[in-house]
Order: sequence, then C-alpha cells, then structure tokens
Amino acid sequence: MKLFHGSSSNVAPVITIDDFKDSSMPNVFDGLFASDSDEVASSHGNAGRGGNVFSYCVADEKIATSRDLNEQFDEVVNFLRRSYEIESANEERLIELAQAIADDENQDDQFTDVLLFPRLGSDIGGAYSWEMQRLRGRVAAHLGFDAVEMEDEHGTSYLIVNPAIVAE
Repeated sequence: MKLFHGSSSNVAPVITIDDFKDSSMPNVFDGLFASDSDEVASSHGNAGRGGNVFSYCVADEKIATSRDLNEQFDEVVNFLRRSYEIESANEERLIELAQAIADDENQDDQFTDVLLFPRLGSDIGGAYSWEMQRLRGRVAAHLGFDAVEMEDEHGTSYLIVNPAIVAE
C-alpha cells in the first residue's frame, strides 16, 4: 500500500525509535503517521505552502488491524507487562489497557494509574491519546508488523513503525 506523509521539511522524515523514558525526545509516536490519501497528507506540515508530501510503501499484510492485535491478545498483554514492568497488583488494569490498545480506543488519561505518562512530559490536550497511539504502534512492531491502522480525525490513518521503511 502506498502511504503519504505531509511534512514542512524538504527532507523525507525517517522513522526512529527512542527510549520510552526520555520524554524530551521530539519523536512522540516512535513512528510516522501517514494516510492512503495524498490529499489528506497534504493538509499536514504546510504541504503545498513550502512543505512536501512523501510516499512510503508498506505491504498490505504487514499493516496490523485491531483484529490482528486481538488475535494475538495474550502476546499484547505479555509485551506490555515485560516492556513496562507493570506490577502484578495491576493485572486487571493491564488487561484493560491492552484491550484499549488492541481496539484502538483513545482513553485520554484513563490509564495513568497503570502506565501512561505522555512522552511530552505533560498532560496537555492530546498527550495521553498520543501515548495510546504510540503504544499501539509499539505492540504492532513487536508482533512483526511494519505499520498499524488507527482511527483519527481523518478516518483511517497508519502509523509506520518499521525504521527500515523509507520514503520512495
């Protein structure tokens, strides 16, 4: 699938994965958001007004859906438990968090008691939702996918999470 990313840069963005504990990193999502519509992508990053739209190719079978994540739900839970050292006393909340991630449910600050601390180091509008999106991407990458579908203000968007995927 050809995906498009709008950017204010003249250089195609690359996908980087940063340390979760370093909230000063500018890479909020550990990936790159894209659309299957170049028109939608052009609405970001001042494309058309000095910015650019870059294209990336991801094999359809390497794009995770909510169904894919739910089919491997136990591994989603295990990944979160291992990666973020969630205490066993919070097991029920961990399962709720994993379900919200698998189902692409943006829960704002619902999971702050278990895990969520936004990478931006604040609770500004959207920061918790962005962290849920980042976690959905990390789960998809762990399961071997290159990207994951997400619902947002444009309908379906894609978070590309494989650093080996570069602009064409």
